[in-house]
Order: sequence, then structure tokens, then C-alpha cells
Amino acid sequence: LRRPRWRRVREESGAAQAGGAGKMAVRKKDGGPNVKYYEASDTVSQFDSTRVWLGKNYKKYIQAEPPTNKSLSNLVVQLLQFQEEVFGKHVSNAPLTKLPIKCFLDFKAGGALCHILAAAYKFKSDQGWRRFDFQNPSRMDRNVEMFMTIEKSLVQNNCLSRPNIYLHADIDPKLQAKLKDIVKRHQGTITEDKSNASHIAFPVPGSLEEEEWVRPIMKRDKQVLLHWGYYPDSYDTWIPASEIEAPVEDAPTPEKPRKVHAKWILDTDTFNEWMNEEDYEVNDEKSPVSRRKKISAKTLTDEVNSPDSDRRDKKGGNYKKRKRSPSPSPTPEAKKKNAKKGPSTPYTKSKRGHREEEQEDLTKDMDEPSPVPNVEEVTLPKTVNTKKDSESAPVKGGTMTDLEFWFQDEEENNAGNKGEQTKNPDLHEDNVTEQTHHIIIPSYAAWFDYNSVHAIERRALPEFFNGKNKSKTPEM
Repeated sequence: LRRPRWRRVREESGAAQAGGAGKMAVRKKDGGPNVKYYEASDTVSQFDSTRVWLGKNYKKYIQAEPPTNKSLSNLVVQLLQFQEEVFGKHVSNAPLTKLPIKCFLDFKAGGALCHILAAAYKFKSDQGWRRFDFQNPSRMDRNVEMFMTIEKSLVQNNCLSRPNIYLHADIDPKLQAKLKDIVKRHQGTITEDKSNASHIAFPVPGSLEEEEWVRPIMKRDKQVLLHWGYYPDSYDTWIPASEIEAPVEDAPTPEKPRKVHAKWILDTDTFNEWMNEEDYEVNDEKSPVSRRKKISAKTLTDEVNSPDSDRRDKKGGNYKKRKRSPSPSPTPEAKKKNAKKGPSTPYTKSKRGHREEEQEDLTKDMDEPSPVPNVEEVTLPKTVNTKKDSESAPVKGGTMTDLEFWFQDEEENNAGNKGEQTKNPDLHEDNVTEQTHHIIIPSYAAWFDYNSVHAIERRALPEFFNGKNKSKTPEM
């Protein structure tokens, strides 16, 4: 019997935790779920009120298989993982803005998490599904539709509000036009009435912090949750409390309207997730305001890194990054070996891992690799699973990269990922044919882009991208 993919991820993450005892926490590279947080017994116990509320208000949708605290926790992990894979930063033209992580942490009866799970169970019942399945390509569109239903339910029950933003007149007109477009795409609104605004956006200050900083926001037992400046709350990272001396300060009472600078909107578009306003607060003089202590990331041990170190490159060449063990440049022999190895490997890599390689694209500065036709064909061993099984089975002897764990060795991951990426050139960059007829795209497929292959298409048609069938290539 095949284990569900999310269960394998959790089991292997547990193994990584056990094997990495004594190692420091490493950065989160994406906005996926903190699996260990949802596995913790005190977190699971918080689902009591949610489970009871569902039993009282949505009994007919759950009575066939009443959920337990543990199964609700598992479902939340799956929802967060699907959200990151399909709506995350690495996805172009995502069909939906990510739901705020704070909604998944609202455990009170009748709170946001109750309405998220209620909408999910109702949708499952209406579709006649026996179970949730977030890995089946044929269910992709339906699962996206389920998230749209969840979002609608949160708005209707006042658990999610859309920002109504006033753009300050001092913002450059060209930037204003861009900001208006971003706000509209993420379901916000622009107002000309400052008194009616939920947020006032000011010009970006000329002097923002060059070095990265963190803010401790929660303590649980021997762990502290860090928020990274200018990253969404979904990137918050747990580290051992012994690694940080600063106390956890209470969150300040937000002023209304919130005064933020325009980078709040720009970063929202980058991550496809509404950012934390506290990171972008300014005063009436348009100067940055910090109402809680910021801690330089450099004061933490080198093992504690910021999310996505590649973002630091955009801040300027003079920014000093943490020293790290360099990965050796691949030799021609290594490249050839990788090329030979490619076709003989069944499609077992997680879909999200594949998209992360596309996002980071560590091969962009290297010479162009040999074209695909030069790859030698290798006969698959008889023991290889069928494609359907291999998609959800772990790589034998390999390392799962589906979720970032509290404790793992960053250097091993970096070396492993770079090795994988050198054999995966962009398969569709040069395969776009000239468009001679106008294509009308239905509204429910708004994610479609004629000039690129979307993650949804890769998920639905993996055989065209795994190089195993000569007659099925991205060019087709």
C-alpha cells in the first residue's frame, strides 16, 4: 500500500529531526507549513475547540467520518502545503493570493480556522469525495476552487478583510499606476478618501536597513518563533530559545489607518501574500518606525539564516552575506555523468521540489548545457515502479525536500540541490512558437500563459517534462 505523500513527508521530517539532534535550525526557504509545530502535542490539543465547533455547526458534513484533533492537524498541514505549491512565490500567474498564515493559527471556536475547515469539509461533501487528495493532478482545478470557496467563507464571516488603500500624493505617478494594478490583482481596493482608508501608503524611504533583521514573536517551551523582516508571516522560523537572548515583546496595538510605505504593496506581489504591516510602518514624516526591537540576523549563529538568501543579492553588491561552504563547480565529466543519469531516474522528485529548482535556477550563470538529444538512453531496471507509483514514492536513498524542517543541515541541502539543478536546463524557454491567432482564455484558466509552461500544466502532464519518452517532449 502506498502512503499518502503528506504522511511520508511528515515521517521523513521526523527522521531528519531525530538524526539532526543538536543541530541548529536553518532558514525556511518557502512559506510551507511548520510540520513540527502542528505535530506538537500542545498544538494538537488546541484543535479541541475547532473539532467541537465543527461537530455542532457542520455535523452533516463530518458525521460519516468524524475528525480527530490529529486528523484536523494533518489536514491543515496539507492545506498549507497545497497553498504553497500552487499559490507560492515561485508560481507565475498564481490563480489566487495566498491566505494569511494567521488564519490557520486562529484556534478559537468560530474563528478563522473553524471556517477554513468547515468550508473544506462542505466542499468535499458537495463534490462527493471520499477523502481529500491534494496530489492528484485531475483534482487540481477542484482543489483551487475549494480554496476560492474557503476565501469567500472567511470574507463573509469577517475573518478576512481586504485592505482599502490610500496612495499618498508624493508617490511617483508611474509607481502609483503599478501599485494600483497590484492592489487590484490581490483583491484590495484603492480609495481617494483618506479618512475611509484602512492603509495609507507613503513613498519608500531612502534609507532602509541594509542588513537583515529578525523579531522574536512567540515562545513555546524551548523554542522561539522568529519573524524575518520584509518576509511574509508564513516564512517565520522556529529556533532553539538558547540561541537568542532578546525577550518576546507583546505585539503593539495597530494604529488606524495603518501607515506603511509602498514596499509593503510591492513585496505583497513578490510573495503573492499580504505582508506584515509592522515591517513597513512609517510616521507622518515618511520615516521608518519600529515599535518592537529588531535584532540583526548576524548576531545569531551562522546556522540561522534568513529565508531565501537570494533576495539579499537584490539589495546591492556591498551587502555581506553569511559565509558558506562553496559547492564545487561541476566538471565536464560530472555534467556528462549527470546527463546520462537523467533518463534512468523515474519521476520520483516531488513536484514542489521541481518548481523550486525552476525558481532558484542556479545554472543561469553557467554555460549552456548540451542539448537534450545528446543524452544517452539507459534502460530502466525491471524493479522501477510505474509512473503513478513513483510520483508519490520517496527516492530510494534520497532526501525528501518537500518541507523545510526545524533541524536540518543547510550545507547538505545546498550541495544536493545544486547537483540536481545542473542537469535540469529550462525545457521550455526556447520552445515558444509564434502566435498567429488570438487565443481566448476562459476566466477559470486565467493562470494560462501562452509563452510559458505553468506549474499546473507540469503537474498534469509530467510525462512531457521527465525526459523518459522520446515522443513526449515540451516542444509538443
